[in-house]
Amino acid sequence: MRVKIRAASLAACNAGLLCGALLLTGCSASSSSHTSSTPIVVGSVVPNSSYELDAFDILGNYAYVLGDNGNQGSGSTAAQFYVVNITNPASMTVVSTTSITGFISLGQSGIRVVGNYVYLVSCTGTASTNLMQIYDVSNPAAPAFAGSVQVPLYANGLWVSGQYAYVISYVGVNSISTLVVVDISNPASPKVVGSTNTGTAGLNVADVKVVGPYAYVAGQSDGQSDILVFNISNPALPYLLSSLPVAHSPQGLDVEGNYLYETMYDQFSLNIYDISNPASLSQVGTASLVGTCKPQDVTVEGTTAYVGCYTNSSVAVVDVSKPTSPSVDEYIPLPATSYPIFLESKGRYIYSISNTPGGMLSVIDTGGA
Repeated sequence: MRVKIRAASLAACNAGLLCGALLLTGCSASSSSHTSSTPIVVGSVVPNSSYELDAFDILGNYAYVLGDNGNQGSGSTAAQFYVVNITNPASMTVVSTTSITGFISLGQSGIRVVGNYVYLVSCTGTASTNLMQIYDVSNPAAPAFAGSVQVPLYANGLWVSGQYAYVISYVGVNSISTLVVVDISNPASPKVVGSTNTGTAGLNVADVKVVGPYAYVAGQSDGQSDILVFNISNPALPYLLSSLPVAHSPQGLDVEGNYLYETMYDQFSLNIYDISNPASLSQVGTASLVGTCKPQDVTVEGTTAYVGCYTNSSVAVVDVSKPTSPSVDEYIPLPATSYPIFLESKGRYIYSISNTPGGMLSVIDTGGA
């Protein structure tokens, strides 16, 4: 059980927030001086004071953050991605800003980085301009467009594994959603090589993750919510292997070993599922969160799950060493109004982004190795 951070710590951190500026100061000492096992926010950065942040990924010393000027795609007319140097989490800097074609469509997993390339999805509301775009970021200070491919309308889930990208598209309220497989072996000329449907009309994808020959998807529609498992062992012939109906409003998911972790926004919970047999999933445990925590994303490190609590701007720390009986250890306060929607982990650090105008990337030092 970790020691809880006092409310005074959050107040002191908020006192250093420079709204709309690049740096959050006064939150803590530098990351190198934090050796306690008590998690603490060590820094934040606001890439654009008028844009919200929708998705991000981390590789090496950089975070690649996708943002737009609307509310998760609603009313947005422009989108950008930012490359942020996170070498020193207490003093992060934006090293480049790149405008992209289209806007972001409701996705929390719309950008991935692998090797020297960033992959992202965007649209302008018409099928012909719904794109998966690729950028060369071998020079983080000057990303260069490499190529793009048309994918089904309103792509809002993306994962990259090996020479393939996997894109889930919403399509429309009365249409069956689609999973497409894109060959990215030639970044200048990506091409769709396979596709299948989700079996559910009007499916909105909250998150997607590929592990081995399976793609795991959290999605919901007006009539139902499901965890979907696709067999992607043959990229040309992917197919829906299984689905498990779940409570309304699934959001983020992560996979660790034989378990899938999924947040349920309207249920104030983190649910755990046994996926040792991907053809037949079963729920094994639930961690109930406080009523002020509307959970968004989750990232799992070993036996600890970190859950972004949207409404109270905090991160829940959940002990999942016993998947059948997970327990909440504490809530780490983030800067006020940070509203975390997406989390990533890198070693001892947990990163979160928020989707309000002037959205920030914040860093928590967990005190680990």
